[in-house]
Amino acid sequence: MTPFDFSHAPFDCLDPAERQRLAERVDVAYFPKNACLHEANSPVDTLYVVIKGMVSEHNEGETLAYYGPQDSFDSRAMLGGRAQHRLLAVEDTLVFCLPRELVLDLTQRNPVFGAFFYQDVAARFAVLANRPLQGQLQAMLMSRVESAYLSRALWLNAEDSVLDAARLMKKHHATCVLVHTQNGDGIFTRSELRDFVISEASAASTAVGPLARTPLITIAADAYLYHAQLLMAQHTIQRVVVTRDAEVIGILEQVELLSFLSNQSHIVLAQIERAESIVELMAANRSMDELIKLLHGNGVKVTLIADLLCELRRHLLGRAFTLLAPAEMLEHVCLLVLGSEGRGEQILKTDQDNALLIEDGYMHPELQAICERFSQTLLSFGYPPCPGGIMLNQPDWCCELSAMRSRLLGWVRSANAENVMRLAIWADARPVAGKAALLESVQLQSLPELDGAFLSRFALPVMQFDVPLSLFSRLVLDAGAQRDRLDIKKGGIFPLVHGIRSMAVKAGIRTSNTYRRVDELLARQLLPAELAQDLRETLVFLHGLRLQHGLNTLAQGRVPDNLIDPAALSTLERDLLKDALGVVKRFRQLIEHHFQLARIS
Repeated sequence: MTPFDFSHAPFDCLDPAERQRLAERVDVAYFPKNACLHEANSPVDTLYVVIKGMVSEHNEGETLAYYGPQDSFDSRAMLGGRAQHRLLAVEDTLVFCLPRELVLDLTQRNPVFGAFFYQDVAARFAVLANRPLQGQLQAMLMSRVESAYLSRALWLNAEDSVLDAARLMKKHHATCVLVHTQNGDGIFTRSELRDFVISEASAASTAVGPLARTPLITIAADAYLYHAQLLMAQHTIQRVVVTRDAEVIGILEQVELLSFLSNQSHIVLAQIERAESIVELMAANRSMDELIKLLHGNGVKVTLIADLLCELRRHLLGRAFTLLAPAEMLEHVCLLVLGSEGRGEQILKTDQDNALLIEDGYMHPELQAICERFSQTLLSFGYPPCPGGIMLNQPDWCCELSAMRSRLLGWVRSANAENVMRLAIWADARPVAGKAALLESVQLQSLPELDGAFLSRFALPVMQFDVPLSLFSRLVLDAGAQRDRLDIKKGGIFPLVHGIRSMAVKAGIRTSNTYRRVDELLARQLLPAELAQDLRETLVFLHGLRLQHGLNTLAQGRVPDNLIDPAALSTLERDLLKDALGVVKRFRQLIEHHFQLARIS
């Protein structure tokens, strides 16, 4: 008999006596291909762990997850004693069978083991964050796309019928077919098939080509699975087409990706997309907080964490607004996130920075009340109010297009310190819900009067805070109440972000992310290649240091700030911090010369 492997979570947290009890009661079962392990609503007296093969979980014709070697299932059914979904053997499969009463007893005796089964996804992340599972997750996140299960690519021509597509999908148990069309290759999925059926048109006489979505969203086979996950989040899609040397080799389905990464189908993005209430969104919001800890604990690069969290929060905030606002309103307004959220560089929650653009002439009696409810919702999600009132429940940040344009022009003409920072925050605007096209005409780069005098005033805040590094490369700490602390935002992150933002505005670059602004400035030969690389790596390091400090502060039950204690850093970290601040100093000198800031009194 195959010995039970206790090296995988959650069984690795059992003590020797508990392992002995389980080993004495474990059994092995064999299920041939297509065999049913249990039907929905049937009694369950066993927890399964796959030894070899694969099992799929189904609900009303939809595949929810796949389970491969070392995966355990179905813990929810085992707890309740009755199956929620149907389980099928995808191929010849061997499984360990663990008696339900024994597993339940172990969950009562071992709190960490019990947490795996009883708590929701976010809580399980919190429990498992400091366990050996971290290394496994890191390896999975950075695995290649080709290492995951890829569905076969099924092809049709544009003139083939919808009926042909449906038959092909049924024959191969597929969720989509690819279609050669005049506009390039496209995809026809179960969602398009469902919408077609509702139209009541003839499946036999309707060509599939015009119904296929183009262009294909593709990813290279040697790309990281993490990037596939991000791509699906960016485009709100369930699958990506995998290519090698520009040739399609298969389809990566979201269900296979999520099963590979988490062994759970209900993770954050699915929670957000399926949420029908603010209460349900709250659960997704909590999951995101725990996901940050998990990813950071696994050493995932801070830029990758920020990219993913940016997309998840874009969906979260957009979904929250669409739940609060009537569908008709969304055709006439545009919800924007500003500042670090707009740049896609916010990981831990900071102040609310958002705005609402309204189509000229549009009115709705509930608009102001909806904006107020949205701000209160963000408050409940853990976003504190913006001290400067940059929120859509304030008149300055919730107005018609023409009024906003006039306001922006007024700030340009009177470019005092307060107005410059308002414009800087606006320069990072990104739409997350409603009519995105409304932003086009009021982007900062589209405004007139952005002459040299204004641009110098705009860049001046880079010089507002001293870089905390002396002539002899010693860290300069705060001389005030926080004498042993260093403000990493004022002294490091802000000068880089705003300096790069100022150069981007001058060059007419409309992307809002700082790293992409650096890439664009480099492509236009407006930054030296060596400095561009130094800026990117410095910003990554400073953001990472700030994130670590924020997580440590939260773990202590305190509100995160930007005040780093250099004494708490390792020798290597202090040396790197000095190097980073040296880059900040060098970049400030470039900005001072580039915008001739010495001439401004």
